[in-house]
Amino acid sequence: MSYDKLAEIDYERARRKAFWRRIFAWIAGESNELLPFDDVREKLRIKGQYYLGLKQVPIEKIIGSSGRYRDFDRAFSPIQDRTRSRWLNIDKAHYDEVALPPVDLYKMGEIYFVKDGNHRVSVARERGQEYIDAYVVEIVVPFILTEEVRLDELVLQQERSDFFEKTRLNVLRPENQINTSLEGQYPKLLEHIDVHRWYLGVQRMKEVSYEEAVLSWYDTVYLPLVIELRQQNLPGEFDRTGETDLYLWVMKYVYYLRQTYRDDAAADLIDDSSLQAATEEAVKQAVDESPLPQLRKLASVVRKADWLVSVILSQERASFYQQTKLNDLVEDPALETSITGQYEKLLEHISVHRWYLGVQKGKEIPYEEAVISWFDNVYMPLVLMIREQDILSDFPGRTETDLYLWIISHQWYIRESLGEEISAEEAADQLADNNPPKPVKGQGSAAKKSDQKE
Repeated sequence: MSYDKLAEIDYERARRKAFWRRIFAWIAGESNELLPFDDVREKLRIKGQYYLGLKQVPIEKIIGSSGRYRDFDRAFSPIQDRTRSRWLNIDKAHYDEVALPPVDLYKMGEIYFVKDGNHRVSVARERGQEYIDAYVVEIVVPFILTEEVRLDELVLQQERSDFFEKTRLNVLRPENQINTSLEGQYPKLLEHIDVHRWYLGVQRMKEVSYEEAVLSWYDTVYLPLVIELRQQNLPGEFDRTGETDLYLWVMKYVYYLRQTYRDDAAADLIDDSSLQAATEEAVKQAVDESPLPQLRKLASVVRKADWLVSVILSQERASFYQQTKLNDLVEDPALETSITGQYEKLLEHISVHRWYLGVQKGKEIPYEEAVISWFDNVYMPLVLMIREQDILSDFPGRTETDLYLWIISHQWYIRESLGEEISAEEAADQLADNNPPKPVKGQGSAAKKSDQKE
């Protein structure tokens, strides 16, 4: 049989293989396409390149091309007839035992891309050749690429690489299991760390190193919540959503919950139905932002998740005491709220009180001194009044701190909406009557108005 005929048979066999490979890939939902070199390079943060020289390269590791990626499938079988003659000529050269020049390849990680010699690679692979001579240029990439890599996964892998390169959590906490299958999640984790670092700086009144912030975030924010998620078996119930994705969604929900609680009046939050309405609004906002079916199921879980509120309150309480150091300054302060986001309001009250003290005394007041003054002269007098009138017994599940915040908020409402002055005693009486006028929204200046009466 002539070499022309043998080459024709080889080509038709290669085309049949390409056809069946495409069918099987479609059934399995897998990619059967060559990786386009330019697209891969564009998605990666290249760290340099250098010439390796002439090498023997395993053909099965050549899975991409810089120019002919549409002409061949993942196994370099031809999927078009446009370059048939070129393929046949190279195959006949093999039969004639004509030496062909080495191909030119780019190397990224463990895989190769053809710069020049696509048809030579295709023919060699069809003939069962395991290695091919190639001039190789290695392009240094931030993580290992293997034969299983998919183009749509590269952005995610780059984000993961960037995250661990910046945080060094794989070194600082090598046991970490941070992992997500969704693009854009690792940058969100970096945002969480940046915000946590800022809060730490505010609490400590000095700049916090990035490494210290990373460890603090992981140990005091991320890991406690993930451990609770594991104990609740949520990663098991949401098998298509990893625990890192669950953490991010729950934190988004908590953010909206805090914002909703902060926007609503304190008196609204004493009422269970209003509290539930605020929770529903937070869930709706979080679901609308991430409308994935599994997260809608998660939303139905967190609506009833008392454990989640407990975890968040524990973190907020620890942060409040760390910043104010009330535990060190006052014996058994017993300051506790049952509603998330309220510790931030207490910090606002302290900051406003500190400002007014500075105005009164004509000098800057140390934060520690302002904390003690606020506790002794603003907070405790109202708490003692609440105890004397036994108001707390009318509000099961609430705390003295919750009622303190309501009284401050109610005083502000009366002044601003009715133009009347009302004492803390009168506000407490109205709270004891359990039938106060409904306050208005947006009482961010309530603490300031309260301090004006000092």
